Order: sequence, then C-alpha cells, then structure tokens
Amino acid sequence: MIDMKVSTPLKGFREEAKIIQFDMAVNAGIRPNTYTRIERGANVSYTTAMAILKTLNTFRVNCGLSPVERVEDLGLKIV
Repeated sequence: MIDMKVSTPLKGFREEAKIIQFDMAVNAGIRPNTYTRIERGANVSYTTAMAILKTLNTFRVNCGLSPVERVEDLGLKIV
C-alpha cells in the first residue's frame, strides 16, 4: 500500500518497490539531485516524467508489482 505521507505518489511507488533514488535517477537518465527535487515537487518536463515512469515500471514489474498506468498518477508537476 502507498504511504500517503510522502512528498509525491512517485516516492511511494518507488519505496514500495524498494528502489533507491540514485538507481531511479541513473536509469531514467537524469542527475540524482534533479530526481530528488522532482520527487519533492519540483517542475518536470513531460519527456522526463515519461522517462521516470518507464524506469519506475521496469523496476516494479521486475519486483512482481503492477506497473503505474499513467504519468499523471505519479503526482508530478509537469510543465
């Protein structure tokens, strides 16, 4: 179950799959500090949001979890 006390739903989805921020960032092709800011609510481009979604779903499926269906479900501020 997703912990609703987290910064964004993205963080909850990531933690549910036991993925560290560094691995998410590197696999999504962004800097770790940029990923941390995005997870805390900073603006993100649609292209980067889709890269994060694809990376997240790869990890989630490999862990036996269901993928997140829509980028909007991540709770990101897409600009």
